[in-house]
Amino acid sequence: MKTLALWSILIALPTVSLAEMPQHTEVCVAATDKDIAALFDRWNESLKTGDPYKVVANYAPKSVLLATVSSKPRFTVDEKADYFHHFLQNQPDGRIDSRTIELDCNLAIDEGLYSFTFKKTGVTVKARYSFTYKWDGKQWLITSHHSSRVPTEEAPLEEPPHAVARHSEVCVAITEKEIEALLERWRESIQSGNPHKVISHYASKSVLLPLSSTKPRLTLDDKEDYFRQFLKNKPLVHINSHTIELDCNTAINEGLYTYTFQKTGTIVNARYSIVYKWDGLQWLITSDHSSIYPQ
Repeated sequence: MKTLALWSILIALPTVSLAEMPQHTEVCVAATDKDIAALFDRWNESLKTGDPYKVVANYAPKSVLLATVSSKPRFTVDEKADYFHHFLQNQPDGRIDSRTIELDCNLAIDEGLYSFTFKKTGVTVKARYSFTYKWDGKQWLITSHHSSRVPTEEAPLEEPPHAVARHSEVCVAITEKEIEALLERWRESIQSGNPHKVISHYASKSVLLPLSSTKPRLTLDDKEDYFRQFLKNKPLVHINSHTIELDCNTAINEGLYTYTFQKTGTIVNARYSIVYKWDGLQWLITSDHSSIYPQ
């Protein structure tokens, strides 16, 4: 039944045609950590209205919601509104517990740990989150929102505040096929069983919110420690579906994949959101959020 449910969702996913972005120069809007942090406050205030369409107004027309308690990826306005219609019934109030913010050219990532207190039931739920925001020329809107339950442990995720001034940036040419190849290269490194090969795909400044731990892995040593344990069960990775967004020197690949652990025979369906950044020489992962597929 689980397999049937998964394939039903995969069939329902929209087909994303391959696209490319030629080399160009882009004017990058000025932004600070404070500006981006305020976007969560805006989103949280819209939750308090109880109106799902006011919540959805925070999302770009082309955006993906991988919600905490739903296994269905939400692409359209109506799909997101349907999720929030049910989510808002218990009157949630969100709070950031810890976060890190990355500022790029007309794109920003806010990720960490948050809590929701549901006024109707009195229940408090902790979760992990990744918001990707894009400047559309007038305002910042969410293009990717991945929220997942906290597995077993907690750790703070904090960085000193920083800012980026308004500037121009030369944006490297890139295609969706090239971004797909990056995930394939990462998949092959997972199957090599060598944690050092896996972490070679991550930027020195990057965040890993892994499948089986809520401890955010900020340093390469932290990541290598996680993958050393994770690879002991000999995982094989199969990409089931994905969507890719290309931006100025950044790209997002998110979707559904399946792990088969050869040592135990366990099969785990999961969701992923991976952000890549061009460092002048190569594309590296700056954000990787993986979560077990909700039941």
